[in-house]
Amino acid sequence: MPATATHRAIVRHGTTCRIEEVPTPNPGEGELLLAPEHVSLCGTDIQILRGDRDDPSPVVGHEGAAQVVAAGPGTDGFAPGDRVIVNPTHPGDPSFLLGHNVPGLFQQRVLIGASAVRGGLVSHLPEDLPAARATLVEPYAVVRYALSCLAASAPDTLVVHGDGLTGNLAALLAPHFLFPTVRVVVVHRTEAGLKWTQAHVPHAVSVLADDPLDRHVSGAAALLVTTHRGGTVPAVEAAVTALGERLVAVHPLGGVPPRATTPLLPGVDLDGVRRAGTGGPWPPATTTFTRPGLRLTFSGNRGVTNPQLLAAAEALRADSSVDPLLTHVMDLEPGVRHLNRIIGDRTRTVDGELVVRLVIDLGNGPSPRPTQLP
Repeated sequence: MPATATHRAIVRHGTTCRIEEVPTPNPGEGELLLAPEHVSLCGTDIQILRGDRDDPSPVVGHEGAAQVVAAGPGTDGFAPGDRVIVNPTHPGDPSFLLGHNVPGLFQQRVLIGASAVRGGLVSHLPEDLPAARATLVEPYAVVRYALSCLAASAPDTLVVHGDGLTGNLAALLAPHFLFPTVRVVVVHRTEAGLKWTQAHVPHAVSVLADDPLDRHVSGAAALLVTTHRGGTVPAVEAAVTALGERLVAVHPLGGVPPRATTPLLPGVDLDGVRRAGTGGPWPPATTTFTRPGLRLTFSGNRGVTNPQLLAAAEALRADSSVDPLLTHVMDLEPGVRHLNRIIGDRTRTVDGELVVRLVIDLGNGPSPRPTQLP
C-alpha cells in the first residue's frame, strides 16, 4: 500500500506556530493543488495568529505566488507548472476566504476548491515576476484601488494612518496613482516606524499619532486607514476632530471591527462601508455623511477583482522601488522563528530590526514536479 504523501506546513497552535508534516490532498473535480513559492505575513495574519480574530483556518497566508502541481478534472486552462496567483476574497462565496476560513498559503501544498477555481479566483502570473516581489501583488492592487477611490474627492493631502506595509506602500504609490502634487502624511504608532518611512519614503511627511495632525495638512484632505481593526475607529475620530471640514473623504482599508461606529459620525457603519467594497467594484460603492460644516465621502474595500490583481502583477514586473518594503525574506525555519517572535512579543522589531514585511520561502523551486492524477 503506497505511503500517504505529506508536505510541510506552518500550523498554528494557540498563539504559537510549528512546522509540521501534514497530509497532501489530491485535487478532485474542479480543484487545483498548488505549490506556494514565497508567502508574506500580513497584518491580518498577525491578528489571527495572536488570537485577536476568530478566523478558524489552522494555516494562514494569502499573499504570494504559487505553481500548479496537479489539476483535477474540469480545470481547463491550468496545467502542472503554470505560475498563478489566488485572489483570496471570493465576492460571491463567503465560505472561501483564503487563509481565514480555508487553509492558506503558508504550506508547501495548498488545495484550492472548485468554488474558487470556477469563480475565476486563480489567475496566471508573469513568469518573470520575482517570487518575493510577487507577494506584493494583492496589497499593491488593493492600495491602487483605494487611491483611485479617493482620487474622486481631489484631495490636496493624503493622510495615511498606519505605518505597516500597506501604509508605506500607499505613501509610496500616492504620487503615481492619486496626483503627482499630492502631499502625503503618514501617521505612525512608533518612533521606529517613523524613522523607517523617513528613510525609505522621503517624499512623505512622517508624524507620530500624538502629533497635532492639522499642522501637517494643506487644503482638502483624504484619509486612508491601514491600521489593525482596533485602530480604525480611533484613526477616523482623530482625523475628524483635528481636520473638521478640511477632511473630505475616508477609506478604511485595514481591519474594521463589526458594527464599527462613532458618535462623531452618527449613522455611518465603517464595517458596512468596507464590506460594500468587497471585491473592488467599479464605480466604487460610496456613502456620504453631512452635517453643518462637514461633508464626507466614504468608500472602502476588502479585496479586488482578478483584472486588478493582474494589472498589479504586470506593473510589479519592472517596479523594483517596492522591494525595500520586503525587509525580511527568509527560509522556512528562521522565518517561523521570526514569525513567532512577532506574534508572542507583540512587536514588529525583532533582533533590533523593524520588520515591515516578513516573507517566507516555502522551499518550492521554480518548477515543482508535476503530479499525475490517476
